Amino acid sequence: MITKKQKELLDFLITYSKKRGYSPSIPELAKYFKRAVGTIHEHLQKLQEGGYLQKEENKRRSIQISETEKLVQIPLLGTIAAGQPIEAIQEKETIAVPKNMIPNASKVYALRVVGNSMIDENINDGDIILVKQQETAENGQKIVALIDNHEVTLKKFYKERGHIRLQPANKNMEPLIFRSGRDISIQGIVLNVIQDIGATVHENILSIEEAKPLVKKSIPHFEADNLLIYKDDILKISAIPAGSIDLIVTSPPYNVDIHYNSHADDLSYEDYLEFTRRWIKKCFDLAKNEGRFLLNIPLDKNKGGQKSVGADITKIAKDVGWKYHSTIIWNEGNISRRTAWGSWKSASAPYVIAPVELILVLYKGSWKKTGGSRKNDITKQEFIDWTNGVWTFNGQSKKGAGGHPAPFPIELPRRCIKLFSFVGDTVLDPFLGSGSTLIASYLYGRKGIGVDIDKKYCDIAVERLWGETRRRLS
Repeated sequence: MITKKQKELLDFLITYSKKRGYSPSIPELAKYFKRAVGTIHEHLQKLQEGGYLQKEENKRRSIQISETEKLVQIPLLGTIAAGQPIEAIQEKETIAVPKNMIPNASKVYALRVVGNSMIDENINDGDIILVKQQETAENGQKIVALIDNHEVTLKKFYKERGHIRLQPANKNMEPLIFRSGRDISIQGIVLNVIQDIGATVHENILSIEEAKPLVKKSIPHFEADNLLIYKDDILKISAIPAGSIDLIVTSPPYNVDIHYNSHADDLSYEDYLEFTRRWIKKCFDLAKNEGRFLLNIPLDKNKGGQKSVGADITKIAKDVGWKYHSTIIWNEGNISRRTAWGSWKSASAPYVIAPVELILVLYKGSWKKTGGSRKNDITKQEFIDWTNGVWTFNGQSKKGAGGHPAPFPIELPRRCIKLFSFVGDTVLDPFLGSGSTLIASYLYGRKGIGVDIDKKYCDIAVERLWGETRRRLS
């Protein structure tokens, strides 16, 4: 079985060769995939050994797709993640797989795996599974199951006396038991797995209790009165327990080439979306079952080509497992920043730019919040004004935020925190920046946690905290 990266390379070779009538060169492949030439050579060697292609030495365009290995296109329907029905996350995308993987006269589709419930079967987060569409299964088979017609999961199937058991292949997870009256339907059985080359192979993994002494905890960069700041990477931080966060409020990097100290803000759009998927998944893991996620992102952008950023990130969040509640439009009023008009006063190619940003309102598990102090601090007028989904207030100047290149005003997290959390709840900002979320958290009686990869920005956040809340922190 080839890996996910090798599969992506093979798909690109097939498409390129069909369109142009010749194969790309190895340097061209290295440039397209942003990989070293040696890495491309290794992937091509594996594909050649598997009979997927033929390669002649010492020729610039020497790659030929093997005629002996017939490939077929099957639909990639999206991701399989708890809480998301397959029908709601379909993508217009296909992948090419060897024909001998597909049983004759069978309907087969592919799904990308999110989560680690099947790691003992060597199915890891990021892998792609090939699924044969059928409504029955035998005990022990790996199935895609639809529960109550709205929740999908990947588990091993067992029909037992009086109930159906869906068994995860992870010793740290409990089985799901369904008795009569609970609607469960089989959507298909797993035929094969295309592994993500970046995934960790599950061999001799320690239990949670055994692993605890080996986990290196992050030391807070700053700590005071229900406030924590970590100079760390949100993708790697281990100091924040899973399932501990009530509310996440953040404005992530927009990938518009802002000059941050420690982050490249000019990735390819595909790499930016993959980075987005990874950190949003991390936030999902850190959130409580009733956790909420307020995500400030652009509606769209035209730098490097027109991109539907808001729509793309919304889909990623839903694929990861977040549920959609609503979208708040933030009328920031920054039309004066416009620098691009397209074709001036001409229908040839004008640019249409809305001077607004989005605040996605997402949640995990159940929307109704039953935990926490149940203590509210929002006024009647604030509630009336803020439940109107168009918010109008000014942005934050760089000078007023200690020189951070992309600050957002305290008013934004203030509204999010008072409207969507109880007093005493724990609020996280995974991209702390200039500290606006933590300032609002402290001022309104919440516990605040901020994470930023850059020491300078952590220091800016601390200085703003002292400046904005001096009387209450001292």
